[in-house]
Amino acid sequence: MLKKIYSLLEPADRKKCTEMVAVVLLASLLNFAGLASIFPLLKMVLGTDGITSDMPLVLVLVLLFVLFKNLAIIGLTRIQTNFLLRQFKHFSYQLFCRYYQRGLLFIRDKGAVRLANDVNTLCLTFSVSVLQGILTMIGEAVLVLMVVVSLFVLSPLAALLLLVACLPLVLFYLFVVRSKVRRYGQDDLEARRKQARMVVETFRGFAELEVNNAFEYQLWNFTNGIDTINECRRRMEMVKSVPSLLSELAIILGLALLMLVHGSDHLLVGGVFAVAAFRLMPSLRSILSSYTFLQQASYSVDTLYNEMNETDEIEESVLPVSFKHSLVAERVVFGYADGPTVLDGFSCSIAKGECVGVQGPSGAGKSTLFNILLGFFPLKSGRILIDGKELTRKNRKQWLSLVGYVPQDIFIMNASLAENVALGAKIIDRNLVMKVLEQAQLKDWCLTLPNGLDCQLGEAGTRLSGGQRQRIGIARALYKKAEILFFDEATSALDNETEQEINLTLQNLAKSERGLTMVIIAHRTTSLGFCDRIIRLDDAIDSKIENVQ
Repeated sequence: MLKKIYSLLEPADRKKCTEMVAVVLLASLLNFAGLASIFPLLKMVLGTDGITSDMPLVLVLVLLFVLFKNLAIIGLTRIQTNFLLRQFKHFSYQLFCRYYQRGLLFIRDKGAVRLANDVNTLCLTFSVSVLQGILTMIGEAVLVLMVVVSLFVLSPLAALLLLVACLPLVLFYLFVVRSKVRRYGQDDLEARRKQARMVVETFRGFAELEVNNAFEYQLWNFTNGIDTINECRRRMEMVKSVPSLLSELAIILGLALLMLVHGSDHLLVGGVFAVAAFRLMPSLRSILSSYTFLQQASYSVDTLYNEMNETDEIEESVLPVSFKHSLVAERVVFGYADGPTVLDGFSCSIAKGECVGVQGPSGAGKSTLFNILLGFFPLKSGRILIDGKELTRKNRKQWLSLVGYVPQDIFIMNASLAENVALGAKIIDRNLVMKVLEQAQLKDWCLTLPNGLDCQLGEAGTRLSGGQRQRIGIARALYKKAEILFFDEATSALDNETEQEINLTLQNLAKSERGLTMVIIAHRTTSLGFCDRIIRLDDAIDSKIENVQ
């Protein structure tokens, strides 16, 4: 695990880790000094001379030192916390980017809920449970070592008895409890992932669940999921109580052995042993508890290590590409990993400025074709050519900068109308937003909104009609000044009247924007009546092109 953690850290962070080790060692030294400062008082109290004139001064000095020590430790803890939170931010950012860059197939395969949990919760677990656990164990182990060495100097026999009492219990914990903790942590992770996915699916499918009276079934699944999570947590809490039990048992056994050996003759040695032992008790408990958390959170190390060392090419450079003449699919072969071939030797050509329809039965590969033309799906064979230049990961970003995409379900952020139209723009050209809204026939509607362009559209655009959502998608494509627009069954969920209005909008765009290329998927031929030609996909395997003037 330590090798994996070391490989995960950047060179600069490895240096910072060394500094954090120095921080925890300094904190341990301060804690030891705080413990040592009590011994002069203990000697005065348990000594034969009684209370002396020096005692008030010693008491004040010890009090001031303990105050200084705790303030210093608060500062050192702040430094350590800032480091751990920076690591959380770093790994969360890296994992978020890597998951996104792995592409659409990866996201669909793994599931958005699981990936979101990894990006947020898993990275936080790695930082505050794994890294902090290691630092805590180092600091407490050093403190334990200093206390035991000091106890050896003061009373070798007392120190030996303490080790005899502690060692068997610690070894029992490490070798017997460790494997259970790792398994409990993995079970808890899987249960939480499943529960989060089920809750999200329930909220997304509210209408269908309500109509089919299926909420009781989801509620049954929810209750079972909670029971599974609770069982995992119960087992973990039982394991977490073991360090406290073992440390207290060790100290009591050590005191018992000391009494058997020394009797009541060595009061000062007994007092020193008691102070040292009860300072060791929280340290031992902290070491074992940190070890428990470390084992429980070990899955985060494995997940991050696997993702950060993924050999797939995920970085995309930006190479120039232009769309002046044609977009060509040449002998394309594609199939999903767990399914049949969807497109087999498919070829087509779309000229600049054309309005082309794509039609075919469900499962024929219409949406798959769009994802291939956009560069989202990797091909088994064949290639996509833009003005004769092959579409690859190295020029995909530049290609997508020329593309507008309007799917059936438009992505709407819980943000203002202007932010949704100018998606991704840090500085919004409000005049351009209003212009493209007019082109998409939404200007009059925008003027009726209470806050105009600043009107909030609600989560997932719940305040919008189907037609308004599609027009926002069109306006979004026009705002980025796309040279080619892809409409993936953008009107299939609309009523006939709204569909005709959207089709009229697209027809007007085709006439007014002569250089604009449009590729449109639709089930109904009537929706493609204004297209220059139609590409028909016969079935899931064979494909042919039919030109319609």
